[in-house]
Parts: sequence; C-alpha cells; structure tokens
Amino acid sequence: MSKETTAMSNQMKLSLHTIPVELVYRILDHLDELTILLACRNVCIRLNAITNTYYRYQVFNTVYLGGNQIDAQRVKHLANALLQNTTLTTLYLQYNQINLQGAEYLSNALLHNKTLATLHLQYNQIGPQGISHLGNALLQNTALTTLNLSSNQIADEGAEHLSNALLQNKTLTTLDLRVNQITSRGTQYLANGLLQNKTLLTLHLSWNNIGDQGAEYLSHALLDYKTLLTLGLEGIQLGDQGAEHLANTLLRNKTLTTLRLRENQISNRGAEHLGNALLDNKTFTTLHLNYNQIDDEGKLYLKDILKMNSKIKVSL
Repeated sequence: MSKETTAMSNQMKLSLHTIPVELVYRILDHLDELTILLACRNVCIRLNAITNTYYRYQVFNTVYLGGNQIDAQRVKHLANALLQNTTLTTLYLQYNQINLQGAEYLSNALLHNKTLATLHLQYNQIGPQGISHLGNALLQNTALTTLNLSSNQIADEGAEHLSNALLQNKTLTTLDLRVNQITSRGTQYLANGLLQNKTLLTLHLSWNNIGDQGAEYLSHALLDYKTLLTLGLEGIQLGDQGAEHLANTLLRNKTLTTLRLRENQISNRGAEHLGNALLDNKTFTTLHLNYNQIDDEGKLYLKDILKMNSKIKVSL
C-alpha cells in the first residue's frame, strides 16, 4: 500500500469520538424511536450528547411496546435508557413477559427517572414480588402519575406493598388494579393506604373478589377522603349490603364523582340505598349499575330520584 493510500485510509477512520455530528444525525434519521432509545443511548458520553440535541429525540415522549414479547432482558436495556432519559413521559408495555425480574429493572429506573408520568404494565405476570419492587420505587418516585397494573396476579400480598407506597407517595393520581386476585383482605390494605394518601384521583379495583366486606373497608376510608374522584368496583361480587356501605359513604363524601358498579349482585334494596344517598349529593355525577339484579320497579325508583337531582347520570 502506498503512503498516499495509507494516509487516505487513516483519514477515513472514524469513531464515535470523532464522527461529525451531522453524519450521526443522518444515521439517526434512518432508525426508529425504539432503536434510538435502546441502542444509541448510554454507549458513550458523546453519543448521548448528540442524541440529546437530535430533533426527534427531543420530542420523543411516547413509546408503544405493547404485545411485543418483551422479556426481562430487553426490559433491562429499556430501564438503562430510562435512567438518564429526560423526554419520555408515557410508556406502554402491556401484554409482554416482563415478570418479576423485569419489574425489578423498571423499579430501579423509576428511582432515578424524573419525567416518566404514565406507565402501562397490564398482563405481564409481575406477581406480588414484582409489585414489591415497584412499591419501593413509588416511595421515592416523584414523577409517575398513572400506573396500570391490571391482570398481573398481584393478590393480597401485592396490594399490601402498594398500600405501603400510597402512605408516602405524593404524585400518583391513577392506579389500575383490575383482575388481580385481590380479596377483601387486600382491599383492607389499600383502604388503610388511602387514609393518609392525598393525591389519588382514580382507583380501579374491578373484577377482584372483594365482596361486601371489601366494600365496607373502602367505604370507611372514603368517608372523609377528599381526593378520589372515580372508583371502579365492577364485577366484585357486591351485594345489597355492600351497596349500603357505599351509600353511607356518599352521604358524607363530597369529592367522589363517578362510581362504577356494573356486573354485581345489587337488587332493588341496594339500588334504593344508593338512590337515597344521591338525593342531596351536590358533587356526584355518574353511577354505573348495568348488569345487576335491579328489576323494573327498582329502575323506576332510581329514575324518580334522577328527577330530583337531574345532574346525576345513572346507567341501568
């Protein structure tokens, strides 16, 4: 090889430390957002600095990764990216295979991340031990406002971990725990957490085996709770006794606006309790009672109540 060729070859050698910024931008133009997030971050300080100024990365706030067969190992890479990310606000990871280990990786990232506000983790086989890691992260995280953990088999043990988090967390506003094998015992844990929590606006507990006893625990917690706006209790095997407990809460609670009680076992008696409670309630707006055991007489009674408080909408 001639000296001229060798010199040209040396000039052509590029590394991440010397490659022109504009050339990196052109490469990034051909990559999707996920590749940029997982493969181009935390490689070296200079590449981080370049991607920080890349226009697509600067507006990179939502990632959809639902149903992508993402396992714990891939979550580890994602979690590493989240450690220093300052743009991502919404992350969809539902219907994957994150499990306990992946939940631990995400939890470590949440301890440091300051921007992620919405996290969807439903259907990921996280289990109660995985929830313990997420609960610990919620004790310190100050950014997350919405957390969807439905269908993760967290059971009463997982509910207890989340209850401990609710005692201290100051930012979470929406918590979705539908279809999680939670019983009245787990509901009691969550109710205790609500007693000191001042930020939660929406709580979904539908399709858990909560029953009338669990409804009583929640009712006591909500008597003076001044934050919760929406409570989802669909398909929880709620009967007239549980409906009466909730009705007693509505007589005193001045913040709850929406109560979802579809697919339960409420009859005319329970409907009457709820209707009477709504007569003078000035803040409540929406009651869902579809697919219960309320007959035409009970429905007529509720419709008469609505004539006296027309701002309330009841679905039957």
